[in-house]
Amino acid sequence: MGAVTYFLEELNLGTSRYAGNSERPEFRALYCAWIQELMSDRKNLGIGERLNEQIYSPIEGAAPCFRRLNGTHQAGCTSSEKGAVGIVHMIYTVSDAQWMIHNSSAGPYVGVVDSFIFNDIINDLLEFPENVAGIVLYENITVQPNFFSLESRCPNEYSSALGSQCSSSTAGGIVWNEHGKGLLRSDIPFPIFYLPHSKIDEVEKIKSCYQRFSLDKNNQMEQSLCSLQLNSFMFAAVDTEVCLRRSTSSYLNVLKVCDPLTNQNVQYSLFPLRQGEVVDNRTITFVTARIDSTSLFDGLSPGGASSLVGMVTLITAAVTLSKMIPITDSIKYKRNILWTLLSGESFDYIGSQRIAYDLAHSGWPPSAPLNLSQFALHIELGQLGGLLGNSVNTTEWPIKAFIPHDETSSIEVQNFLKYVNSSSIEQKVTANLPPSSLHSFRRIIKEKVNSIMPEVLLVDHDETFTNMFYQSVLDDARNIGFKYHNISINNNGTFLDTDSLIANGTMKNTESQVKIAYLATRLAHSLYQTVTGNEYVGQIAASAHLVDELLYCFMSSLTCRALLAADYVHNTEETVVPKPVPLYVGVAQWNGPAPVFAGHLLALLTGTEMKYNHTTCESMKDSSYSYYWLRGWNYTGVCIQTTMNFSQALSPAFTIPDYDFKSGVYSTWTESVWRSMWARIFVTASGAGARTAAIIGAFCTVFAAFLTYWLQKHAEIIFVTSGNNVLTVNSDATTG
Repeated sequence: MGAVTYFLEELNLGTSRYAGNSERPEFRALYCAWIQELMSDRKNLGIGERLNEQIYSPIEGAAPCFRRLNGTHQAGCTSSEKGAVGIVHMIYTVSDAQWMIHNSSAGPYVGVVDSFIFNDIINDLLEFPENVAGIVLYENITVQPNFFSLESRCPNEYSSALGSQCSSSTAGGIVWNEHGKGLLRSDIPFPIFYLPHSKIDEVEKIKSCYQRFSLDKNNQMEQSLCSLQLNSFMFAAVDTEVCLRRSTSSYLNVLKVCDPLTNQNVQYSLFPLRQGEVVDNRTITFVTARIDSTSLFDGLSPGGASSLVGMVTLITAAVTLSKMIPITDSIKYKRNILWTLLSGESFDYIGSQRIAYDLAHSGWPPSAPLNLSQFALHIELGQLGGLLGNSVNTTEWPIKAFIPHDETSSIEVQNFLKYVNSSSIEQKVTANLPPSSLHSFRRIIKEKVNSIMPEVLLVDHDETFTNMFYQSVLDDARNIGFKYHNISINNNGTFLDTDSLIANGTMKNTESQVKIAYLATRLAHSLYQTVTGNEYVGQIAASAHLVDELLYCFMSSLTCRALLAADYVHNTEETVVPKPVPLYVGVAQWNGPAPVFAGHLLALLTGTEMKYNHTTCESMKDSSYSYYWLRGWNYTGVCIQTTMNFSQALSPAFTIPDYDFKSGVYSTWTESVWRSMWARIFVTASGAGARTAAIIGAFCTVFAAFLTYWLQKHAEIIFVTSGNNVLTVNSDATTG
């Protein structure tokens, strides 16, 4: 209607080229006809839009592989700026993949493959990518693969401490992630999209299109074919140093092509950390676990055994110990417990590298910096849960304690193993430590101050991972044998004790929740003895009910009771989508929410409820405590006084001036910027139709050229000229 309005305005103002005749009926009729033509064009435009929708059908809910970079290379996927287009080819067997690579005739192709066969064909597709436009990977829940890990065989290999023997580039030898494909660290030459089982309708749409148009593999050059377009264009390329250099800004233009991976670490202390007071010269037992996980695909990082079991064990043990030793007893003891959840550990230990660097420079935690000499023992809850999915019919859950070979004589290590009941924990004394935050502290602190804190690593694997789905989309609830019981929580936030749940038949002692609760109890009791010097003889134990709720919250739904209670109180109502908590580390512009949720849960479950209103709570200033206004179990708002706080998990590489990004000292991972990612399916015209159109076009061009030449040559015969015909008027004629 914009053009019509403009025309009418021109008419009324008398500035149209027909303005002088605007009152004449024939011109009025002309205007009306022209306006009707414009309106008809508008309708045709709408029809064109609907026609576009009929030609292209979007694939909803597909998670793309995206690009990350470090100091030496680029990893992950990208498409061209206009997207990758290819003929759909369903891959059900290895021979289907071989046909697409070596025998197909109408390529390039987009291979559509399920998670069961993916491991068997991906290496061939990477070796011969010329005919591969892209891959659509979909989840097969009917047949589970025996392993599925796209991480390398030696995770974080190049950030390991001295003594590590793992090498993913050497044939044979020791590797931790035996079945790792290494795609997370590789530059993949085509885009890959993933469809979870919840999007099975989209998979069926692709299969239906394929069966209708592309099933005949012998005559594809003569057919209309089902096709896919995958768009996941990434702006960054080469490596982190190049992408940061390209991310320049000026007064006229702002260009950013990548962001450093970063988030927040979470720290909570049993007693307040009061900087400068004599009582805070007490020694520290440092307990850590990683909070993040990753996968090849955007938004999908369930991290069941990779990180979540360790994180839930730490939170549950911290809550249990806070009930055993009230915060008001802090003056009685000379030992404190500092619980810390680390972000970014999947990418060369970002979180632990930052803490180790700050500790070596006397700057962590920021609110009350500690001295390295105060750290008496470091206990790391490493990769736990790999055995849980395969041991649902037994009460056994073997735990291993890896001890650095140079710490065997440490009294702190010996005492902890005695307190935690070392008879049921197998000890592994070695210099070859599994992937864990211990590598950061042993490497960075020793380099800076020539000191090493005594350390113990608790895991449920031996020389190789028991988690066959490490850092993948399949490291989900099934992998850790978890089934949610959905036990109600009262308005006081009270969780039922484990023994009662077993006694009344609500849970069995073979379930994952119960095993995790038992481990958290042993850890809490051993730390009680570390702090007090006495063995715990009370009845307080970790709750499998709490474990059940935490696993469900992080693996299934943001709308769970505990996370809603631990959320900030907002002035406006927000719609919360019932989906898992993303465990991916995130970037500066979008921090992943996992640390905030975990920190708020620690605050809510261990903190002290204060009788302050919203305004007073948020204005409280105290060097020993933090104050958070959370929803609370009644969702009406509550002020929580807590020792929980956050600190930045950003690699020192991005804070050190003129850092050499190829040095390998600190993590240098960045993530590419992108606009949008989408996939759609459509049918391409047949090759015969295209050839026919080309032939007809060529014939018409030749015929038109010949006709033009012939007409020019015989113009004097065909056309009558009026050059010599002079019209004369009789001069004797008179007008009437």
